[in-house]
Parts: sequence; C-alpha cells; structure tokens
Amino acid sequence: MSNVITTYLQDHHAGSAAGLAAFRRVGEFHGDEEVRAAVSRMADEVAQDQAALEEIMAALGVKPAPLKDLPARAAEKVARLKPNERLNSRSPLSDIEELEGLQAAVHVKGLGWRLLLEAPDNRLDENTLRELSERAQEQERTLDLLRLGQAHKLTRS
Repeated sequence: MSNVITTYLQDHHAGSAAGLAAFRRVGEFHGDEEVRAAVSRMADEVAQDQAALEEIMAALGVKPAPLKDLPARAAEKVARLKPNERLNSRSPLSDIEELEGLQAAVHVKGLGWRLLLEAPDNRLDENTLRELSERAQEQERTLDLLRLGQAHKLTRS
C-alpha cells in the first residue's frame, strides 16, 4: 500500500470530519429557514459520503488518523469564533460565508472522488466513486443556488 494514497485518504477523512460538523451547524443555525432545511438534508448525505469514504479506506487497508481528524474538527470550531462586524448577534455575512465554506468543502470532496476514479487500483469501485462524484456535483450546485439566494444580505446593515 502506497503511503501517498494512505495519507491522501486520511487527509480527506479529516476534511470530512470537519465538513460534517460544519454542515450540521449551518443546518441548525443559519439565518434562513429554507437554507437550514436544505443544508440539514445535505448533512445526512455528507454523513453517508463519509461512511462511503470509510468503506473505501477499509477496502484499501487504510484507517482514519485521529491525529488528523481531531485538529480538523477543532479548526472547524475555532472558525465559528470569527466575528463578522457584530459581537452580540449573528451577522448576515455569516450566513453567506458559511455557505461559501460548505461549497468549497464539497468542491474539494468532489475533486477527491474524481481523482480516485482515475487511480489504477482494482479495489476501488468505479460505480460507487462515480455516484459519489455526481452527488458532490449536485451538492455543489445546490449550495451555489442557496448562496446566491443570500446576495441581498450584502446590502443589509
């Protein structure tokens, strides 16, 4: 087993740990009820994606790296502390930036699935990876529409 693919999968697992926590948080606290509902549904898919990643890792004999997962989760929590022009209430800017962060995370996840599709290893199930890649693309499109729907908040004080 290559150390490169081991590290790659462990890094993506750490990212998925932080990403799932972010999806759950946005699904609970976003300022827009429609966004909360959509992101909450997506959080369930993201959890399924993480389980699929863990199955892929197991097929390749790779285990998650707790020393990578923990800092990634901690970084997600620390990112919440960033004030966006308001100290005592939630800023509309947070609603926008959180969606941008989720969209970026899903984009990176999709890059991972597509790269694994190209890896010459018969233990990787192409159909599963293709489905995961397509779901990531759909999630990214949905998040982009949700994000664009928040544009009016840029001019709100």
